[in-house]
Amino acid sequence: MDWIDAFLASGIRFTTPILLAALACLPTAWTKDLNVGLEGAMLFGAFSGVVIGLSTESGIAAVGLTVLIGAACGAVFGYLITYLRVNVFVAGIVLNVFAAGATVYLLRSMFGVKGTLSDDRIPAMASVSIPGIDGIPVLGAVLSGHSILTYVSWAIIVVAALAVRYTVLVRHLKAAGEHPAALTAAGGNVTRMRILAQVWCFALCGLAGVQLSMGQLTLFTEGMTSGLGFVALAAVIFCRGKVLLLALMSVGFGLSSAVAVQVNASVMPPQFAQMIPYLVAFIGLIVLARTAKDGGIRIATPVLED
Repeated sequence: MDWIDAFLASGIRFTTPILLAALACLPTAWTKDLNVGLEGAMLFGAFSGVVIGLSTESGIAAVGLTVLIGAACGAVFGYLITYLRVNVFVAGIVLNVFAAGATVYLLRSMFGVKGTLSDDRIPAMASVSIPGIDGIPVLGAVLSGHSILTYVSWAIIVVAALAVRYTVLVRHLKAAGEHPAALTAAGGNVTRMRILAQVWCFALCGLAGVQLSMGQLTLFTEGMTSGLGFVALAAVIFCRGKVLLLALMSVGFGLSSAVAVQVNASVMPPQFAQMIPYLVAFIGLIVLARTAKDGGIRIATPVLED
């Protein structure tokens, strides 16, 4: 039973950053500005959380300021793709490449270290233990003993599901992507909705990055996202705009990542085990591409704008 608890707890830890990044990307799918730069935004968020945490020695300040910085960057990104008409696909790829190089440069120029920044002053997010549940096998591993951002991600699922069903805001976001002319005729602002989706995306990706660097670990490592942003992107494509299906896909990817960690080297070489979540995503995308029907998220070769 202990190995089941360890597996489930590990799966929840892997699920949290994937889920946060996927929830971040979902509104950009609604507006048809699918942000493929999740990996870069998460990496900047992880780095920002550690730097601010070191400077202030406060986890709350690190989380709050990282979200604000992410929101500001999202506004800039949204301005680029709306007013300046930069292709969103190209901008996302550039963001991923830029984040990988910029964080390495900043790590070496600001702290004089290569590879990993580790310091006892980096605040760690405390685990939340639920009395009466934490000692129950299986259930305790799933519901108790996780960082606060894990529970925040679950709360966002509930809020997002209710928002899809009851709020005008989500209808406007979807209309901005599917029927922009109708939204304009109804008095809505298409550009504002597109920018708002990117602000939300970058802010929540910042939380996903902080979860990696301060919720699971208390350090920053070059390239520490390790492709989780792309896994989250695959979850968004799978779910076809549905919040609950997105959550299930994220859990599936999180558990497959836990399998990669739990598999013993005698069973499978660790290099192959680490490929499991990406193979799951790849196979799923192939299946989705063969069975996709009209009305889902369209996966097409991007056309560069003049």
